[in-house]
Amino acid sequence: MRTILKINSSTRAERRFHELLKNLRIPFTSKVKIGGREVDFVIGMYAIDIDGHEQDTNKNKMLIAHGYSPIHFNNNEIPNPNLIEWLKKL
Repeated sequence: MRTILKINSSTRAERRFHELLKNLRIPFTSKVKIGGREVDFVIGMYAIDIDGHEQDTNKNKMLIAHGYSPIHFNNNEIPNPNLIEWLKKL
């Protein structure tokens, strides 16, 4: 089950990613709750988290169980040319 959350605050990397998605006209949802856990962005069946810490393997397993492909970016990876090219292919 997915629930749209109110955007309270976001990191600089999240704001950059948000702008990148808007500029590329990629449909997305931000700050989504899936299985009781918050995900920064959902694009189709990709659940994308952007933060400064290591991936949460339990969260990844839960996302997979809900049919999502978890993707994790570190704050310093936003933006990068490879990411932009990948997004263009979505």
